[in-house]
Amino acid sequence: MIEQIRNQADALKTVIGQQPKHGMDLLLDFARLYGVDEDVENEILLCQYELNVTNTEGGGISDALKIKLDGIADAIVENYDPAKIEIRVQKEQILADNVRQKRIRNDVVLSANNIVKKYRKSKFQLKADNIELRLGEITGLVGENATGKSTLLKILAGEIVPQLGEVNYPLFDPKNQKNWTDLKMRIAYVPQELTKWEGSLLENLAFEAARHGIKGNKNKVAVEYIIQRLGLALHTDKSWAELSGGYKLRFALAKALVWHPQLLILDEPLAYLDIKAQNIVLSDLRNLAKSLKNHLAILISSQHLHETESVADQMWFMREGVLENLGSTNDFNNNRDYNLFELSCALPFSSFHQELNDLGRIKTWANDEIYFIKTPLSISADNFIDYCQSKKIKLLYFRDISQSVKTKFYDTLI
Repeated sequence: MIEQIRNQADALKTVIGQQPKHGMDLLLDFARLYGVDEDVENEILLCQYELNVTNTEGGGISDALKIKLDGIADAIVENYDPAKIEIRVQKEQILADNVRQKRIRNDVVLSANNIVKKYRKSKFQLKADNIELRLGEITGLVGENATGKSTLLKILAGEIVPQLGEVNYPLFDPKNQKNWTDLKMRIAYVPQELTKWEGSLLENLAFEAARHGIKGNKNKVAVEYIIQRLGLALHTDKSWAELSGGYKLRFALAKALVWHPQLLILDEPLAYLDIKAQNIVLSDLRNLAKSLKNHLAILISSQHLHETESVADQMWFMREGVLENLGSTNDFNNNRDYNLFELSCALPFSSFHQELNDLGRIKTWANDEIYFIKTPLSISADNFIDYCQSKKIKLLYFRDISQSVKTKFYDTLI
């Protein structure tokens, strides 16, 4: 067995020399299979960062980095111990089981009750009650425009004070002493309007980590790791003005995450991102929230409803300043007596409506070019699609939103 592993390591060294990026990906998989040292994966990620920084033309690999990677491969072989790997695998399995069964720490990070914020020049006021954010959970906040979402996030982040109600941070402030200087140092808050920064990306991240007590070599490792994690390696020498909106957001996220916070509050983080970047950021947030070592509570406000729902454990909805806790995304609308579909097709709405006469008791309405169809539970999404095909109705877009928070936007029509 050891000889086979040694041969694999030698083959990896050859690939790394010829195709560095592909070779590092393979070395990462090799480390996960045969590595005893849990930190070896981080070492490889940092080497990936170094390659990206020093080699922007996609050419070869430096001799020094090649020697370092060869040494990592050799160390994996030399330290290989099936018994230790079995113990590591068992530990990982126990941790994974604990995550699935919610036995990992999911302490309450933030709780708030009877929050009221009034505005002097307007009759509008914000009301929020029964708020709770826990470690390892993502909470999505959606709602109509200009309904107080950003104000609520600022209150929870300690940026503004409500007229009534109380916000507590049991994990950070168990005695509820409300030292806001210390508390705000424990909360990572990324506002919708990003603050311009001066100096280089590296300097800003290093300063932010140091400000939260991460110094020396640990500072360097933390900075390089988050840069690699968020795909910023090719942008470390750019100024604020040279970054696109999407990379400004990624920088803001890196600045918020480099010091391993346990509470992250994000206001419209997807607004500046294309679809691919949105999926990458959301996937990173999901993995970070449920990280076995540094899991955190995340609150994210977004107009990108479906994307937010896909990663959220619970959802909140705001209308006219009032917060409604909709509970778990898995349980939302389980007790409904209807199905609701949204779609688009080539037919004008009036013609489309007429084609549905055979379906019996249904309700339809349109929002510009998107059509909505409310049906009895007996008509599933598959049933409806089959019906459209039988009528030769070509669907350009179709989504079953029966258990989506999107139904809250149309509850007066439903």
